[in-house]
Order: sequence, then structure tokens, then C-alpha cells
Amino acid sequence: MRSAIGAAIVAAGFLATPAAFAGELAELLRDSLEHPAVSAAQLAGDAKQRELSAETGRYFGSGALFADASTYDDERFMGVLTPAAFADPPFAQDINRYGAVFSVPLDLAGAIRASRNAVEHDLAAARLAERQTTLLKLSDTTAAYVQLQTLLRQQRVLAVQRDRVTQTVERVTLEVETQQSSVAELRLAQAESSRLRSDEIRLSGAIEFAQAALEESSGRRLVPENDAIVIPVWDSPEAADTLPAALARERENTSAARASATERALWPALSLVTDYTQFEGAGNSTDAWGVMVRLNVPIDPSGWRRVSAAKAEAKAASQDALAAQRESQRAWTSLSTAYRSAMADVAALRDEVGAREEVVRVQAELERVGLASLEEFLRQQRDLLDAESRLGAAEAQAVNSWAAAQVLGGTAAESFIARIDGVGGLPPAVSGTDAR
Repeated sequence: MRSAIGAAIVAAGFLATPAAFAGELAELLRDSLEHPAVSAAQLAGDAKQRELSAETGRYFGSGALFADASTYDDERFMGVLTPAAFADPPFAQDINRYGAVFSVPLDLAGAIRASRNAVEHDLAAARLAERQTTLLKLSDTTAAYVQLQTLLRQQRVLAVQRDRVTQTVERVTLEVETQQSSVAELRLAQAESSRLRSDEIRLSGAIEFAQAALEESSGRRLVPENDAIVIPVWDSPEAADTLPAALARERENTSAARASATERALWPALSLVTDYTQFEGAGNSTDAWGVMVRLNVPIDPSGWRRVSAAKAEAKAASQDALAAQRESQRAWTSLSTAYRSAMADVAALRDEVGAREEVVRVQAELERVGLASLEEFLRQQRDLLDAESRLGAAEAQAVNSWAAAQVLGGTAAESFIARIDGVGGLPPAVSGTDAR
């Protein structure tokens, strides 16, 4: 009957714990979306959007308003010399001039178009970088949270072992006084107690560090509600176009477009120019306007060196894109392998932890009645702690491999959080300590 009740409690824990895990972690992940690095990446993308609008505006031309006032030592002709001006030429010593000029480029060489294409690819790269930054922060939060869970589980198991060893030290001390145990056994138990105290201090420091990491990525410092790690299912096939590869390709396109814009800026350029000027002085007023087509032929020997440099940068960016594609494929394979390996370790270690819990309980009873040595009992406890540590590390590796794969594949932030919030992976482990 007790076994049946215990099994029911364990099963209930399997069903209840993932929801608590997912809900708390999902809230932290949503907080991570407000990280300053994420905001900075968003603002950088917005800046590129405005830059693109500015580049598009170049097609509509630009102009200027001007005004000036002049005083000469004697009277000067005022205005523009035309046949009509010979009949009654206007002269003045103080002359004011007001006007406007406007120029519309005729982008026959495609310099503006190439420059706009470069900014378009720059904007696309900025949006990809924004997604990458967001996913990296989500991954950091997940890793810090899972690390905290692992450390808290080790701390809990260590506390149980600490109680056992303390009781053993007290018992052996009494037995030494009655000459039922040797001083060597007492020293061995005391040494084990000291080692456990050292481990507790080390774990406390590691927990502080993990909390600091969690606070950095999510803005909150907390202790997880429970230490049961739920591992998401690896349900993503190999990404045909990973985020780093897409980002490198956009940078390649940006470099190529900038090289083209640099070269086309050295070609002859046409523009349509119109201007209007009004002259005033000595009570007279006259105005003039004109429309012209201007041909500009750049003479810039160093400009072609800049073109050569820009083309070299474009070739380098092209090779970077190929390298990023290969690296992404390697990283994906590595993450997939790490996840599968970790899952295999988790399955094996959960069985091992359960078995070692039973062995420790048996060894504790045997040692108490004198049928097992104290050294053997302490060794079994150390083996249990080691198995618990390796189990936590394997579970954390599986979760971190999954999170890194989401970053690599460029999963949308909302999808990342939704998968955590509705996690349906391997249920959390319940050690013999919990069941007991």
C-alpha cells in the first residue's frame, strides 16, 4: 500500500512540476526581451530603416534657399544681363539678393540605386542581428535558470548527506567513548563532514554566480520554485538557412552593393537644375530664373583605388558567408549530437541515481549494525553525490543544446518562449530522496 501511495505521489510530481518550471522560466524569458542589449539592437534596426528612407529621398533631389546683402564702393549692375536690361540698366550700391535652387539627379548610372540596395541589405542584417541578440539573451536566461536548478538539487542532496554524516559522527563519537569503534573511524567521519561543509560553501558561491547571471540576462534575481529540470523535445530539423549564415550573406550583399555604388559614383552623372533669384537695390527690383541640365564628370584618381578596396572587401565578405555556412552546419551537427548524447546520459543516470539512493540506504543500515565498514558507507554516499552532479550536468547540457539550436536556427523569440511555456519533453527526475 505504501509503495502504491508513493508511486502516485511521484506520478503527480511528474505532472505538476513541468508547469511550474515552464511558467516561471517563461516569465523570465519575457523579461529578457526588455534587456538593454535587445533594445539597442532594435534601435540600431530602426536607425537603418530611417537611413533607407533617406536614401530613397535622394531620388527626389535637394535644394537650398539663399539670401545675401552686399555693399560696394560704387554702384554696380544689379541682376542678370539680358537684352531688355540694356534699355534701362538697374544700378545700385547696396544690393540684396534672395533666391532658391533645386537639383534633381537623373540616376542613369545607377549610383543611387546601388547605394539604396546597400542600405536595404544593411537593414536586413540589422534585423537579423536584432533577432540573434534577442535569442542569445533568451538562451542565456535559460542556461542560468537551469544551472540554478542543477545547483539547488545538488545543495538539497548534499544537505541530506550532511545530516547523515553528522548523525554518523555523533554515533561514532559515542562508540569511541565506549570503545566500540576506533579513533580512525571517527577521524574518517569527521573528515567527510569537513569535505561536505567545503562542498556546501562551494555550491553557495556557484549559486550566487548563477543568480547574478540570471539577473544580468532577465533583470531578476530569484531562486527557482523547484529544481526539477524539464528537457524540451528536439523537434527542429536541420535548418536549411541558419541565422549566422543569413547574417553573413546579408553582409556580403551589403559589401557588394557598396562596391557597386563606389564605382558608379565615378561615372558621368546628369542632373536637372532649376534656380530663381530676386535682386533688390536703389528702389529697383528684378528677378531671374533658369533651368539647365548639368553633366558632371568626376576626375578622381584616388576614387578608383577606393573602388578596388571596396571590391576586395566584397570578396572577403563573400568568403565569410561561405565560411559561416560551413560553420553553421558543423555547429548544428555538434548541437544535435550533444543533445542526443545528453539525453542518453540522462536516461542512464536517472536509473543510476535511483539505484545508488537504495544502496546508500542499505549501506547506512548495515554500517549502523556493524555489517559494513564506515569507509564503504561514505564511499557510497560520495558516489551518489557524483551521480547526482553528473545527472544535473547532463540535463543542463540537453536544455542548453536545445536553446543553442534555437539561436542557430533563428527561431522567433515568441516561438522560443512558447516552446518553453508548453514544454513537453522528458519529465523531471525524482530522486530517491524525493520519493522517500
